[in-house]
Amino acid sequence: MTTVMVQIPKTPAPVSPATRSVPTSADVARLAGVSRATVSYVLNNTSAVRISEPTRRRVHEAAKELGYVPHAAARSLRAGHSRMVLMPAPSIPVGPLYSQFISELQWALGRLDYTVVQYGSVGLQGDAAARAWAELRPVAVLVPGTGLGPQGVAL
Repeated sequence: MTTVMVQIPKTPAPVSPATRSVPTSADVARLAGVSRATVSYVLNNTSAVRISEPTRRRVHEAAKELGYVPHAAARSLRAGHSRMVLMPAPSIPVGPLYSQFISELQWALGRLDYTVVQYGSVGLQGDAAARAWAELRPVAVLVPGTGLGPQGVAL
């Protein structure tokens, strides 16, 4: 019996969008030819550090080209809070006036780089709800009425 060995040429497997690595600020810095600190200052719009307009443009163009978006969880860890404003989700059906209010609130806070999130846990009220919300490290919780004490968020 004769054994025939066939060598199959190896070709690199196609890279699907799901297997590509997510671009980081280091990638943006490399492409823009600046430091990671400069990328951070530009993308966080830090006014305490003076950065030239051409450098700002290069960083923004590099971020756009790579599809870079900041990592919200990493930003929250560094800041000690998220850029989230929580609102309890209503337990009753809402009408067009409420929807308009939410849209305008999201637009106004979005201009300040905040995100409005309606959030709720069924059955939680008062201090128990405040503790559940505190886990998300929001910058604010908009709660209609009263009945929510500061002891609820003390951890």
